[in-house]
Amino acid sequence: MKRRLALLLAAATTISLMGCATSNQKPAETTTAAQTQEAKAETEQTEKAEGAKETESQEAEPENGEYAVQPRSIKDRTLKVGLIPVTMNTAYTMTINGAKKQIEDKGLDIELLVQAPASNTSTITEQGNIMESMIQQGVDAIALATESDNSMLPYLRAAAEADIPVFLFNMTELDKDNIYYVSSIGYDQYNAGLEIGKYVAEHYGDKEVKLAILEGYAGIVNTMRIDGFKEGIQGKDNIQIVASQTADWTREKGQSVTESILTSNPDINLIFGDYDEMVLGGLVSIKERGLLDQIDTIGYGCTKDGVAAIENNEMTATIDVGEYGTGIDIIDAVNDFCIEGKSVEKVINRPSKVYDKNNIGELDRVIFE
Repeated sequence: MKRRLALLLAAATTISLMGCATSNQKPAETTTAAQTQEAKAETEQTEKAEGAKETESQEAEPENGEYAVQPRSIKDRTLKVGLIPVTMNTAYTMTINGAKKQIEDKGLDIELLVQAPASNTSTITEQGNIMESMIQQGVDAIALATESDNSMLPYLRAAAEADIPVFLFNMTELDKDNIYYVSSIGYDQYNAGLEIGKYVAEHYGDKEVKLAILEGYAGIVNTMRIDGFKEGIQGKDNIQIVASQTADWTREKGQSVTESILTSNPDINLIFGDYDEMVLGGLVSIKERGLLDQIDTIGYGCTKDGVAAIENNEMTATIDVGEYGTGIDIIDAVNDFCIEGKSVEKVINRPSKVYDKNNIGELDRVIFE
C-alpha cells in the first residue's frame, strides 16, 4: 500500500508540473507521460499480486468436511498421544484399558498420556486447561471426550494451529462439518437408549410395569440416553413412569435416591438407570428391603459389577455400548492418521448390544482386563 501511495503521489506531482510547462518543453512532457504509464502499470501489478494473495489465503482455508490438519507419517520416534476423558469413572477406565491393550497387541510405539479433570463440574474449563497444557508439551495427537465439540471449539482450533490432530470420543452433540477434529469415535448415545427401551417394551410385553428412572447429571448425555429410552417404550400403555430422579451417575447417590423413591412408591416393579453404577446403588436399597424378587433393575454401560449382578440374578439387563472397543478404535484411528499417513472416517461408531441372563455368557470378558 505504501508503494502504491508513493507512486500515485509521484504521478500527481508530474501532472502538476506538466500543467506549468511551456510549449518548448515537449520532450520532458513525453518522458513524464511514459513514467506515469509505468507507474500506473506497476500499481495494477501490485493490486493483482495483493488480490492473488487474498485468493490464495482463502483457498488455503479447509472447506467443510475436510481436516484442518493433514495425515502424517511419524515412524522414527515414539508417538505421544494425550487422552482426556470427562472423568475417571468405570466407563472411561474401560476405554483407556482398551486403548492400552491395542497399543500392546499391535506393538505400536505410542505413549499414552492420560489426564482427566479433577471434578465432575466445570469440566469444559478444566479440559480446556489440560488441552492447552498438552499443546504446549507438543504432543502428537489428542483424544478428547466432551459433551459438545462446539463448546471446545477454541481449544480444537488451538490444536489445529499447532498442527496437532484431535480425535473426539463418546460424543453426544456433534457438528460433522467441524474441520477442527479428525474423527468422532464411540457410539450413538440416543440409539443405545432406544435399544434398551425397546428391550423393556419387548421383555415385559403386556405386563403392568410401574417404572422408576435413575438419571445422571442434567446435560446432553443424560438427555439423549433418557429420550432414546422413552422412545423405545413409546406406545406401551402398560408401562407407566411413576418417578424419575437424578442420581448423579454414582452408586452412593443411586442408593439414597432409590430409597426415597421406594418410600414414596412401594408398588414399583422396575428401575432403569442410564448408568450401571446408579442401578448397583439402587440394588443395595432393594436388597435391604427384601424386594429383589419384586423389583427388576436394568442398567446401561455393561460394567464389570453390572455383569456380575446379572450373573447373580440380581440385575435384569444392561447394554454394552462398546466403551472398551472405543479405546481400540481410538488407537487404530491415531495409527492410521499419524503413523500410516491415511485418512480416517469422520464418524466411527460401535454397535450396542443388550445383555441379560440369556446371553451374558456371550460377552467377551476381555473388556474388563
